[in-house]
Amino acid sequence: MADVLVERKDFLVSLERLLGEALDGSGRLVFLGGEAGVGKTALATALAEPAGGPVVRRGSCDNVTTAEALGPILDAYPELAVAADPEAGVSRLRLFQKAREVLAESPMLLLLEDVHWADEATLDILRFLGRRLAGARLMILATFRSEEVGGDHPLTVVMGDLATLPGVIRMHLPALSVTGVRQLLDDAGSALDVGDVFQRTGGNPFYVTEVLAAGSEHVPATVRDAVLARVSRLSPAAREVVGAASVLGRRAEVRLLTEVSGQPLAAVDECLNRGVLVAADGAVGFRHELARLAVEGSLPQAQRAAAHAAALAQLTARGSADHRQLAHHAAESGDRAAVLHHAPLAAARAARLGAHREAADQLRLALRYHELPDRQRASLLDQLSYECYLTDQVSQARASGLEALAIYDQERDALCIGRSQRWLSRLSWLLGQNADSERYAAIAVATLEPLGPSHELAMAYSNQAQLRMFADDTVEVVRWGTKAIELARRLGDREAEAHALNNVGSALAQAGDVIEGRARLMQSLDMALADDAHEHAARAYTNLGTIGVDLRSFHEADQQLQAGIAYCTDRDLDTWRLYMSAWLARSLAEQGRYPTAEQYLTDIMRHSHLSPITQVWALTTAGMLAARRGADTKALDDALPIAVQTSEPQRLVAVATARAEAAWIAGRTSDLAAEIDRAWPAAVVHPQPWDLGELCWWLHLAGDERRIPAPVARPFALMLAGQHRAAATEWRDLSCPLWSAYALAFSPQTRDAQECLDILGRLGAPAVRHAVLRTRHAQGLTVPRGPRPTSRANPAGLTVREVEVLGLLADGLSYAEVAERLIVSEKTVGHHVSAVLRKLGEPTRPRAVATALRLGIIPPR
Repeated sequence: MADVLVERKDFLVSLERLLGEALDGSGRLVFLGGEAGVGKTALATALAEPAGGPVVRRGSCDNVTTAEALGPILDAYPELAVAADPEAGVSRLRLFQKAREVLAESPMLLLLEDVHWADEATLDILRFLGRRLAGARLMILATFRSEEVGGDHPLTVVMGDLATLPGVIRMHLPALSVTGVRQLLDDAGSALDVGDVFQRTGGNPFYVTEVLAAGSEHVPATVRDAVLARVSRLSPAAREVVGAASVLGRRAEVRLLTEVSGQPLAAVDECLNRGVLVAADGAVGFRHELARLAVEGSLPQAQRAAAHAAALAQLTARGSADHRQLAHHAAESGDRAAVLHHAPLAAARAARLGAHREAADQLRLALRYHELPDRQRASLLDQLSYECYLTDQVSQARASGLEALAIYDQERDALCIGRSQRWLSRLSWLLGQNADSERYAAIAVATLEPLGPSHELAMAYSNQAQLRMFADDTVEVVRWGTKAIELARRLGDREAEAHALNNVGSALAQAGDVIEGRARLMQSLDMALADDAHEHAARAYTNLGTIGVDLRSFHEADQQLQAGIAYCTDRDLDTWRLYMSAWLARSLAEQGRYPTAEQYLTDIMRHSHLSPITQVWALTTAGMLAARRGADTKALDDALPIAVQTSEPQRLVAVATARAEAAWIAGRTSDLAAEIDRAWPAAVVHPQPWDLGELCWWLHLAGDERRIPAPVARPFALMLAGQHRAAATEWRDLSCPLWSAYALAFSPQTRDAQECLDILGRLGAPAVRHAVLRTRHAQGLTVPRGPRPTSRANPAGLTVREVEVLGLLADGLSYAEVAERLIVSEKTVGHHVSAVLRKLGEPTRPRAVATALRLGIIPPR
């Protein structure tokens, strides 16, 4: 292995150290990136070679066809195949737990290659395992091509989710230097010019070795040319074998290879002897995927199709149940009937294992071969719509649903028409297209009611209840929800019953009947958990948590949201996890825990395909926090069109009040009424005390004392009545420090104003402090002389010691060095830093330093 480990010693030493830590019980997950052919596999093999080490298991992904669900995991550990068989009835979570148990049974090195091609379920299990490395004598080394992993690649999201965990490491393997290329040429005794080889190959080890193997006097222009030059020296029979091998994929059994190629074993031996193919674990394949692709791409179309047809015939004769592979060969050989048989079966298996993107790909393949607008196509479209919905491809889900509806209309199938209409209502709502959602909801009920009782009708009733819930129309929620619950119970339909209970419970709690509302929600949650109905359970957790935030019951809200986030994390329900995380960030912000809230927001906004309903909450909270720090509030501009498109009071009110607060902070008091009027018409139709109270407060600051159409929540009522100290006490008891400050902000009592400024200093809301002082001056109220002595001379209310610590951190000193300089303990330094982060509203030390420099708290370095 010495020739392929040129300039790799340091990387191997690092990996060996990490493996040692893993075998001592501190599990490790290493993502090893680098360009194709840079030597990742060779390095992994070198790590696995020493005798007497841990058990080594290998699995790999390929791009021959749609990724196999859990392919590399089952490749490495075929013992899991029984549990992974969807017919075994093992839940996804239990399967993942079993995989973790099996992998941690004994010291193990698990090598997973090319995970940039991994299916969704494999990435999910990597995420699952990465969060549960503690105590496992396991190291997972997952290689990937860095050039194929962009910002929105699913693997990037997984690595981002795991980046802060202590056992997860990311490494990058660079190309060889000129010196490294020279060493390879010298070892091979080549007379080729080093500079020419390095310039052509870019130091890529695989390319260099293929150049040497080609035996040419000149350097081939591309990897493809080098590979094909090597293949051209084989006999015609051996070239047929290589061509068949390129079609069969990464590895193939020798017997299958001879059958598909029609050539004898001697031709296979020739390929092995010449190093074009390599043998491993009873199968043969190419040394690298780049070589396979070069050969496959060089095959004439007729030869390639014939090889795929032969592969399909041989695998079918053997009774293969690998429908994914069979569908691929069928498609490449143009066998329409075989595609339509195998692709839907492959999709069904992928979906049951949680590989929903791969299931969607298989359904698209089937649809390409079934263009006739009949019931079979409609069924495929329905399945594709659901898989797209599960993978946040909501626009595509809607397009497929619309096409299916058109077919059902043509066939006059009323039940399927009604089901599709209800589904399109749901998808339209997710896209923020509420007018379409309402229209489809109404016509779904009108279509299904004449057909009599059915699951579809119960869900259509519940869907109407859900839409009325979003409109804060409690009376209609209860009416539609009760119809759904009664019908569901008559039919024994637990899914529809759980869905409707959720809607009714949420509406009752929002309307003030908190005890009954929460009881209905808990009943819905219990049913969903008992039935392992993931989406319904996630929705119940979500509504329990969001209602708690709306009612300012933050302790209970945080408990429900955190439980829901953990539930969704275990089951990789990212859409719901991110939505609940956005609400948890909002709850934390209300409680004055700005750095923690921003950590959640940073995690959320890393995801490039957020649903609009998640975006609007995340952007609103992010913009609100930015306004309080005096930073850019563009997030509020981005949130506005989403809220307007939904036309739902809860989103309109949240965005309007945040924008009003930002306008007041920025000194644009004249804009407050216009901002509030974006939500006022919707809010007064079905007024909610907390929403109405906040709207009225900002109108009050604008001097707009319009008639209040309904009672507002008590803390706001006290503020509007000028009972400053009583209102502040109420807000303090609710754990809302900023609102406690706002309640005191315009009191005629100087001590109240001073307490307000002290609160703002502790929160790290310098822009709010400036706005309070500006407004008090404009109203002719006494303006406190400034921060108390401990926090004078900086707008964030930092103490002298905190400013001193911040300055030393800005100079690049570590905690230990700061402690030594100030003659205090490192723990004390940590306490000071935590206070600084909280007051400045920043999640990290570098950002705190940057903010302090911008605000002039510390001088430029």
